[in-house]
Amino acid sequence: MSALFGLLLTAQMQITPNPTRPDDYRTGAAGAPLASLVLDSTLTGGQVPVAILNGRLYPLGSQIGPYRLIAVGAGWVILGAGSKRLRLVIGGSTNPSEEK
Repeated sequence: MSALFGLLLTAQMQITPNPTRPDDYRTGAAGAPLASLVLDSTLTGGQVPVAILNGRLYPLGSQIGPYRLIAVGAGWVILGAGSKRLRLVIGGSTNPSEEK
């Protein structure tokens, strides 16, 4: 299991910033953007599922701004804050004005 975390940490260090991100991009607590979250990818084959949101790795259970990552599936995640649930799919955004 420690080998998995070593690989995840190495992978996290190799992720490059999004070159299309605006210069005035600001993040909130735990690196979560204030305006929106975008699911880039999910990794579900290991012992600990991982989501890549806005270019950052988050293992299952991570705190992302006001949310906790409570489920990771193939191409989707569920975030929770109290009784509120938020489902993200790859390419989707939490900001409706950014939806494709």
